[in-house]
Amino acid sequence: MKKKKLNIRDMWKKLQVLMREHLSLTAIIAAALMLQMTMAVMSYLAQSFIQASMERTVEKEMNAISLGIRNKLGKVEVVTYNMAWLAGYLLADPADIEEFTRKVVAHNPPFIGCGAAFLPDYYKGKPKYYEPYSARRYLTGTKTEKDTVITKDLGRDGVDNTKDEYYVYAISKRNAHWSEPYVDPDGAKDTITTYSVPVTDSEGKTVAALYVDISLDWLNDVMEESREYKNTQRFILSGKGNLLAGEDCETLRQAKKKLDADANKIGYSTMKDVDGEKLHVFYHPIGGQTDWVLISVNDDGEVFGRLRSVRIWLLSMVLVGIGLLAFIVIRVGKHLESLREVNAEKERTLSELRVASKIQQSMLPDNHLLHKEVNIYGSLHPAMEVGGDLFDYVIRDGKLYFCIGDVSGKGAPAAMMMAVIHTMFRDFSAHENNPVRIMKSINIGSCRNNKTNMFTTLFLGVLDLPTGHLRYCNAGHEIPFVIDGGKMTPLPTVANLPVGAFEDSEYQLQETKLNPESTLFMYTDGVTEAKNALREQFGMQRVEDVLKKCAQDNMLPQQILETFNERVHQFVSGYHQSDDITMLAIRYEAQSFDSKLTETLTLKNNVKEVAKLSAFIKQVTEQLQIDKELASQLRLAVEEAVVNVIDYAYPAEKEGEIEVRVMSDGNIIKFVIIDSGGAFDPTAKEKADITLSAEDRQIGGLGLLLVRELMDSINYEREGGKNILTLMKKIKVKV
Repeated sequence: MKKKKLNIRDMWKKLQVLMREHLSLTAIIAAALMLQMTMAVMSYLAQSFIQASMERTVEKEMNAISLGIRNKLGKVEVVTYNMAWLAGYLLADPADIEEFTRKVVAHNPPFIGCGAAFLPDYYKGKPKYYEPYSARRYLTGTKTEKDTVITKDLGRDGVDNTKDEYYVYAISKRNAHWSEPYVDPDGAKDTITTYSVPVTDSEGKTVAALYVDISLDWLNDVMEESREYKNTQRFILSGKGNLLAGEDCETLRQAKKKLDADANKIGYSTMKDVDGEKLHVFYHPIGGQTDWVLISVNDDGEVFGRLRSVRIWLLSMVLVGIGLLAFIVIRVGKHLESLREVNAEKERTLSELRVASKIQQSMLPDNHLLHKEVNIYGSLHPAMEVGGDLFDYVIRDGKLYFCIGDVSGKGAPAAMMMAVIHTMFRDFSAHENNPVRIMKSINIGSCRNNKTNMFTTLFLGVLDLPTGHLRYCNAGHEIPFVIDGGKMTPLPTVANLPVGAFEDSEYQLQETKLNPESTLFMYTDGVTEAKNALREQFGMQRVEDVLKKCAQDNMLPQQILETFNERVHQFVSGYHQSDDITMLAIRYEAQSFDSKLTETLTLKNNVKEVAKLSAFIKQVTEQLQIDKELASQLRLAVEEAVVNVIDYAYPAEKEGEIEVRVMSDGNIIKFVIIDSGGAFDPTAKEKADITLSAEDRQIGGLGLLLVRELMDSINYEREGGKNILTLMKKIKVKV
């Protein structure tokens, strides 16, 4: 052992002498080895990056597909749930149930069939297993049009359907359920899946299973969307492993083995195909009320093929460039590695900033929104790759929620705060229509853990679209301007503190009314502080001069912003931009309502008065010759809204009045419900989650959900100490 150590030591000494005698050759060899090692590391990092990129891409694609499927199925589930609720009111007459199934199919193009399977011997004079069913295609040998809806009783042949999957879940387990795929030879005559829900009578007893059939053909179309890798294979399996979409092949059978071994049905693994080539397998549940699983299989050669070609090409270039590498090693030496690291870090930083800029821009709404009641145009030009300015707008329940803001500072920290402010605005405005309360919530959220003491100037407004009533709150932001009738005037604004300064800051609510064809113009200080080469600022006077010209020419929002951008660009004349420049213009274009019918009913806040309301609405709908089904929906929606007022507007035992106005121009019917009770905004109440069980679901919310489903729009305003709730619906009259 000792002799071996001496030999190794001697060999190391000889190697050191050889390296000193041939220093240049040693440097070249070392450089070549370093280059080879660098290539290996880069190849490894590139492969890791491509692997991570593939996983992100596939995950994004699968999420998009799953979301698309859930959205489509979710619509089916919501419609079926609501129809089951309505079916409970039609149990007295089986003819009404048969007509009901026909209408469900006729009015819902995704449905190819709808049926109701009743308890045995439920109706006297009907078959024991009575099951009226309507299908979009013909059920007999006669020739009919493709879209003809035909109804028949599937239980007439005496088939016992009580053991069928859709019946067991709806009747026995009282649960909504998506069935396994199957071929229906009697009803839909297609490969379908069935969604069933229980139907209860007035006593709460489950008496039938209402179900709808949908074809599975659309799943193949959905899976072809968002395909980054053209050789990607996708499959959708049911919870029992039956193939719903995709082609049956050996790859699927191998993937199912991977899936069966995973109890969570979500994950990633690799496997070999029949030719021994590596495959990447991704799988996770679709979600929602289904137990379906989406599988995506990617070819390793397609994912990493270009990387392998680059490896071969780089290896060839290394052999050719050894001579040049020797020169670089001698002349550059120690500085080479540090320079490489600096450049790589710089490129990585720039790349990350470019990605961050794209992410930030994607958070903003579309630059242009042309709505029937507002014309909105916004623009944001950051001074750096990312910035701290923001603007946003969203229309909900007949109101436009909008904001514009400027975070203190620049670059990545300001961009992160901008993202936080943007997210809080969206979250808080989704359930609140008072600008002050939204602003306070944003301020509290901005102050928490704000160790860098960053603050944000923010202007926030809520515009009632039917009336033009504007409520707004300013948190230290630039004063907006109103352009109306060829003139521009500053909007009266209280200078509250910016958000993020103090958690207990108070904010003042201000109100005004926008006239039709008037425009509200907002901007950040990047406009007034834009500088030219002489360090002069654009200034407020130039802003007002541009606005006067825009007012005189009656410019639209897009023209106003384009004019401003052109004037600022001419002023700075190529000098570098020092601050983010953001502008937002909103033109209010109120829609007139030419009422051909106006009726009014005054009720006491007593549930017994609902009978008068029902008769009143019946009289109005008959006068307008509205068809029976729509009239029933209108009556149900208005009754729910009025009962909501009776329950919540007035204190217990206090008598009050509720005024119900009905107006119609022949195309739209409008119900205005007015009360002088306490302020109560039903549109701000969260919707009930119908996916929860009755035990887990909070009390309330279903009435509002029903109103939202039955009416086209719902709007609430508080004016003159009164609650004003407006419901609108497009009507169709009898022919």
